[in-house]
Amino acid sequence: MTWRRVWAAYCIAHTGKSLLWAASDLLTLYVLVNRYGVTPAVAGALFLAGLTASAVADLGVGAWLGRRPGDATRMAVAGLCIAGVTFPLTMLSAPLGPGAVLAATLLFRVAYAGCDVPHNALMGRLADDPARATSLSRGRTLGTGIASVAAAGSLGDSGIGIVPMLWGIGAGATVLGLAMVPLLVISPLAGAGGRSELTSYRLPWTFLFASVTGIVALGALGKAMLHLSGMPAPTKGMSMLMLLIAGRTASACLPLSISSARQGLTLLAAIYAVSAVAPLLFIGTDLRSAAPLLLGLVMGLSNLIGWALLALLAREARDYGLYTMTSKLALGAAGLTLAGGLGRSPVFTTTGFAFFAIAIASACTIAALLCLTCSRRYDLHAS
Repeated sequence: MTWRRVWAAYCIAHTGKSLLWAASDLLTLYVLVNRYGVTPAVAGALFLAGLTASAVADLGVGAWLGRRPGDATRMAVAGLCIAGVTFPLTMLSAPLGPGAVLAATLLFRVAYAGCDVPHNALMGRLADDPARATSLSRGRTLGTGIASVAAAGSLGDSGIGIVPMLWGIGAGATVLGLAMVPLLVISPLAGAGGRSELTSYRLPWTFLFASVTGIVALGALGKAMLHLSGMPAPTKGMSMLMLLIAGRTASACLPLSISSARQGLTLLAAIYAVSAVAPLLFIGTDLRSAAPLLLGLVMGLSNLIGWALLALLAREARDYGLYTMTSKLALGAAGLTLAGGLGRSPVFTTTGFAFFAIAIASACTIAALLCLTCSRRYDLHAS
């Protein structure tokens, strides 16, 4: 199979997998609360329970594949099919009570991990050099953008009932996601790692901490933009969300080149350093309309570089499982960070956002310093 076909298959599979993730992230709370009358507190607790289960399952799947990599194809197919079927039930089972929703949510999230980790770990097998790692990461960013736009568009009044829409998302995501199967067959996970600059080291903790810190900071800021008072009307609600998605997707089009893990870590440090000023974009009125777009751009760049680095730094499936687990827990932490910043008010006060902005800037600075520390450390090992 040529590289172009490999790249296309990987990105198609990522788009399908991401459609399930994005749709769950955007639709679950909205459908449960607005259509089925589930109280926000219960809906939020169910969603958090599912996210936690998915994070733990990522670690478990990664550990399992580390011992039995030959199970990757079967696990990915079973996980994807089960996730596609159970995704609609995470919302449509609401009339049966919270217990039914919880059961469907846990089954969906655990099954999703079964296809998520093998697909992510494929990067370590397919990307045998930094250029291909960057190319695959760029394709992931585009696929995530397409899936996010599709999921966000389903929130509008399309005239399609909620039931066929949810089943359609599940079916479409499954069909697209199966594009990973031939890649798992021709590039089995057995023997992953052992290449590039880091032949005797596992995923570095400094890189992991930097990624988590950055995800929490930028994720919290992305959620906070919907809770600012005095936002211009054109950038409220769906428009702000679409601008954020557009910025993240546009990051894949930038002529970014990573030639080594050291260079990638330096670039990631620079992105986090620039992100430290991102909260300032939401202060005042001059840049507020463009702020979601610019925030999406730095979020997309940090994600693109982070995944390209992961293909160079990770050695086997359990490293990918660990990374996705910490990323999902970081997303939950971002929500808690936002809640802490808001306190009991639905919108930020001027003083409250000032303290929140300082915390976000500090976290981005710490992430940048961690990346630089990791870069120097790998320089030492490489020498």
